[in-house]
Amino acid sequence: MKEWWSFLFPPSSACWFCGTPMQARLFAPPEKRLCPVCLESLQPIKEPICQVCGRGFDKAPSTGVCFDCVRIAEEERVMNRSPVAYTDQVAAWVRLFKYRGKEGLATPMGRWMAEVARVHYARENISLVTFVPLHEERLIQRGFNQAEKLADEVGRRLRLPVCPLLVRNKDTAYQSKRTREERLLALGGSVILADGAWKRHVANQVVLIVDDVYTTGATVRECAKPLRQAGVKKVCSVTFAR
Repeated sequence: MKEWWSFLFPPSSACWFCGTPMQARLFAPPEKRLCPVCLESLQPIKEPICQVCGRGFDKAPSTGVCFDCVRIAEEERVMNRSPVAYTDQVAAWVRLFKYRGKEGLATPMGRWMAEVARVHYARENISLVTFVPLHEERLIQRGFNQAEKLADEVGRRLRLPVCPLLVRNKDTAYQSKRTREERLLALGGSVILADGAWKRHVANQVVLIVDDVYTTGATVRECAKPLRQAGVKKVCSVTFAR
């Protein structure tokens, strides 16, 4: 005979990522909603981490900040947090999501991101969620903005409004194969504030920027510039992978 609560909380039917049938409670934490194979391929990011970008450390430096973030001026830094490291398997899932039209992956990825944001930004009093914009030509090619899909899920889980605050005013092409210096040069001035009545309300808000992957952080920092210029009180970010 089934326990009474099994009728209220029935097991989900499949692994969040690969679809393998499995037993998992509806409100189980993210790592309990994955099959053993998918779970084994992930590297959840745990303390100690870089206090800026959220990269995991084997042994944290005395500053608590990684080598890459130390080189960035403090006033330009954007705090980021991510649930998992950018492994080969995660890269494959992200490619399926972005380039193969697997839009449904936004749900498990976004839920995990929301949980990370809830834990790490509990004291930040985030008031708005926005996302890294795509250039119009890239949006037409892809059919959707993966960052917007993730932001919708994050906003829904955190019960926060999702606002399209930013616009990409030039196509920066694919960044994944560029060096750090090439990324910085290409991204310079590529993101501006979007038009809209929200501008008069954005000052003094705490804004969470959503994207799929954090690599050098150049994209998030570029997005933060126009927000800060508009008077946003604080900017932070959450990505699925770091």
